Amino acid sequence: MVHLSTLFLGLSAIAGSLAAPAAEPLPLHVERRGPNNFYLTEDHPLMIARRNASLEARGNTNYVQNYKTGGTVNFTPQTNGFSVNFNTKQDFVVGVGWNPGNSAPITHSGSFQVTSGLATLSIYGWTTNPLVEYYVIEDSAGFSQTGSRKGTFTSDGGTYTIWEAVRTNAPSIQGTSTFNQYISIRNGGRASGTVTVANHFNAWKKYGMNLGKMNFQVVAVETWNGAGSATQKVTN
Repeated sequence: MVHLSTLFLGLSAIAGSLAAPAAEPLPLHVERRGPNNFYLTEDHPLMIARRNASLEARGNTNYVQNYKTGGTVNFTPQTNGFSVNFNTKQDFVVGVGWNPGNSAPITHSGSFQVTSGLATLSIYGWTTNPLVEYYVIEDSAGFSQTGSRKGTFTSDGGTYTIWEAVRTNAPSIQGTSTFNQYISIRNGGRASGTVTVANHFNAWKKYGMNLGKMNFQVVAVETWNGAGSATQKVTN
């Protein structure tokens, strides 16, 4: 004979197992919440707000490049822009931008005029590990590039030619050093436009031209023997 107490205990065990099914495994793209943390997807409102805040902060330039070795160079940084008048036979690089730089698009607008000699208008920056000086030359006059011509690609409505050059025992952000230059030169040139910086970084990478940790990045005017003027507004 089955005792009633034994039967009751058996039914209780069955009912308990039916009331507490085993937890199903989480989908692969979902992290299990721990006791002190949680996971936010890219489309979560807090993540979107964080990205928007980062872009808004970068929209305000925070770095002024003012490298001069002599001659007449009248450089005036402005709110998200600059103006410069120059007449010199010595090197200078002036402009405004961000430190550190990144691959976000940059819009520059204004004027760029060279009355004699040579000069360039470019997105200009540096990386470390490896130490690299890079240019996206948007406009130039009297300028010819030397080094190794890698190829061409299209971006932002124009064609760019890629060059790589080596500077030996030259001035750098780490003192006198030997380093590579990565250069994109826009065919035809323009004084205003948007530069999709990531397109240039990706194009250089295809030729083994790898960048390191971002240092400063500016919209810049440079010459080492020229006269002219420029006014540029810088945003992104």
